[in-house]
Amino acid sequence: MSDQADRLRQLALASRGTAVASAFAGEMPHSTASESKRTTRSLLFTSGKGGVGTSNLVLNLAVALGEMGQRVVAVDADLGLANLDLLCGLTPRYDLGDVLSGRCRLIDAVVMGPGDIQILPGAHAIRTNGEDLSGGPARLAAELRELESEADFVLVDAGSGLGPGITMLAAAAEQVVIVSTPEPTSVADAHAAISRFQRLPAAPRLRVLVNQAASASEATDVLDRLVASSRHFLGAVVSPLWPGCVCTDPHVPMAVRTRRPFSTAYPTAKASRAVRRVARALVRERHPPLRDHRTGFFATVAARWKPSRVASRDVTTH
Repeated sequence: MSDQADRLRQLALASRGTAVASAFAGEMPHSTASESKRTTRSLLFTSGKGGVGTSNLVLNLAVALGEMGQRVVAVDADLGLANLDLLCGLTPRYDLGDVLSGRCRLIDAVVMGPGDIQILPGAHAIRTNGEDLSGGPARLAAELRELESEADFVLVDAGSGLGPGITMLAAAAEQVVIVSTPEPTSVADAHAAISRFQRLPAAPRLRVLVNQAASASEATDVLDRLVASSRHFLGAVVSPLWPGCVCTDPHVPMAVRTRRPFSTAYPTAKASRAVRRVARALVRERHPPLRDHRTGFFATVAARWKPSRVASRDVTTH
């Protein structure tokens, strides 16, 4: 275990310098006056391919942050493939599709989830017309600005990072977390997603997290390859999201079947302990802002991307 910890610290040093390295070592830098004024932290979770467990990670990390007294909004932005409400047994009257179609206000669609977190359920394709989702990312951002001012963390479940419109959301996020499994196809697709985000004019901070790893050693090998190949071939600075992995845990599918977050259904399970470590690290991080005078995740999106511009961008990329 000491060898694995040493390798993770080396990854941190190579990717982000002493601030992240101290986080891996358990020595958090002191906050500054400018950092203490920071309000919402926005993290967009995505992947190179579906089926890696991004929605489960977002939900349970949100619950873990809520347990620590943080005000959290979990947003299901995987348009047409919503899962967050299903994973925690909610049957909301309205969802994001209703907001985008004008059938309800944003405040009517937001529901309280487990651990007193707020959840904006995503749009379900079975009940939402495709035309209602046209230009969805920009319209979503415009609607969500009002939620951001009241949250400590906004966690966005964005689905695949190779889908249309995701780069627009990623461009305004403080951090983009690319989730991968150890499978070679998942690692290759994660690398492709990193490449896409790296080409953004104002690339966000990129982080990686390995889910469903058989062991910490296997996860470390995957992180090592992703960090090294991203730097060597893409010139992209990518750092692991401490502790770097959530290992395979039989309690996770058991919780899914009962429509409960695994962190509350099985609080002592190894997956639950892992997401709590991630939550503690995020709360304790005190990095200087990467961009000065940030106006917030959704406010930034709304200001930079008009719906017509997003629509034209998505058309040209197909």
